Amino acid sequence: MDISVYDKNGDVVNCISINDTIEYVDGRVSKGEKYYYKGLGVPYAQHHIQPEDMTGGYDLIDVSDVFYIGNVVSKKVFSGKRGIFQEKYQTHFTDWIGACGVKELNIFENLYDEGGFEMSAIDVLERGTIDEDEQQYYLKVDYPHGRINYVVDSSPVKLRTLLDYMIQGDWNFPWDKNSISDITFESMVTDVGDIFKSEELSNKIGSIYSVLHSLYQSNINLYYDFCKTNNLLYKNKMGIIFNTLVLLVSNKVDVNHLYMSTPIETYKNIVYNYLITGKNCGFCGVGSCKRRVDDNFSYGEYIREEYIKRFHAEFRKA
Repeated sequence: MDISVYDKNGDVVNCISINDTIEYVDGRVSKGEKYYYKGLGVPYAQHHIQPEDMTGGYDLIDVSDVFYIGNVVSKKVFSGKRGIFQEKYQTHFTDWIGACGVKELNIFENLYDEGGFEMSAIDVLERGTIDEDEQQYYLKVDYPHGRINYVVDSSPVKLRTLLDYMIQGDWNFPWDKNSISDITFESMVTDVGDIFKSEELSNKIGSIYSVLHSLYQSNINLYYDFCKTNNLLYKNKMGIIFNTLVLLVSNKVDVNHLYMSTPIETYKNIVYNYLITGKNCGFCGVGSCKRRVDDNFSYGEYIREEYIKRFHAEFRKA
């Protein structure tokens, strides 16, 4: 089967041939006769650009509520086409639309180096190159336990097992990632390329926060169910920070020095001095990767500084 590669003008400039017949599933994932492929194209629908890059060649679909995502657009010359498109899907990542950028290759170190991540839902069978100069790739993979997401079929006990494993093993998600979307009903992680090793308290806080916050945002009743099962008392959005501390303490992580004279001061201390200072999605190119660096990772510094500005503005109004 051939997968077309389109340039910025919507013209075919390359073709990737594989010995399989694939059908699009979701995201960047397609299904072959036996295995899956990640990064072998998509039916084009939309992508993201910054407002200053808007031209008449794009139709505006929406403005993202995530400040660094920018505008959700549809490019006219890509409309109705399927394949890989030589334009970034999101500003803060280098991945072309439909392909895997260099940051996805972190998955090999995370899975297969000594002490690799054990609660993975994905096996990588093969890596293919789309464009070596632009560091664009695709992966042939398998999901032995399936790809059903946690919010479709949840188990608070299994999710707690995953969180305990990550805390004890120093594995982390970026703090502002929609992490629950990468966790299956078995509480295994599908997107292992974005996780990273760190003993730093800021990253441990951010990792657990990202799971709880994204679960809260995705399905608040499932969040309440997780809290009830695991004896977590705080049900509102601010309480996610305090529930994070409870889970860390239960895994023998010392957080006593984080507490201030009042709950609101404790919350502000943790968010400002630990959560925001941790690794956000803009730093995903650095990851645990030993041999490659995504040249877009410096975007993480901009994202961090913008979060700090917004934090100050929020509490000036409070």
